[in-house]
Amino acid sequence: MPHLHAPEDVDAWFAEYGWFPGRNAAEQATAFVAEVVEESRKDGFPVEPFAAASEFLAEHTGLRVTHDVRRDDHLHFTPVPVWCDLFEDMAELSRGLGVRLFPVGWDSSEGEVFVMDEQSRFFNMNHFGNYYLGTGKHEAMIGLHRWPMQDAEDFYV
Repeated sequence: MPHLHAPEDVDAWFAEYGWFPGRNAAEQATAFVAEVVEESRKDGFPVEPFAAASEFLAEHTGLRVTHDVRRDDHLHFTPVPVWCDLFEDMAELSRGLGVRLFPVGWDSSEGEVFVMDEQSRFFNMNHFGNYYLGTGKHEAMIGLHRWPMQDAEDFYV
């Protein structure tokens, strides 16, 4: 697990796996978004992209960032594998927060899903609960390594 204390640490970590400022993955992101929108619609809990998620995905889609080499665990900024009740769980979290959410990636270690809201806040959804990671990529990735994580319910309206 990398030691992340500052935005520069996050950028260096992501750069190891192909990210760079201004990276253009817009074509891949468009396909990602279309897949998520279609799957959510089929599941009965439709989601729609918004500016913050679209901008993040345009620069990060397709990245696979290693966070535990020994266990071969990665953060994937690709469509989220369809796990039971993903979109239903997102809808419930969205109602509690009073904002729209969009999935932006997942963690292979525990099957955690990362979602963003319109204010660029990142949340981690997993089988233990929902947690706030931070606002913006840098704060969220630093927050991913902070324990204990802050419960998403602290942000409910």
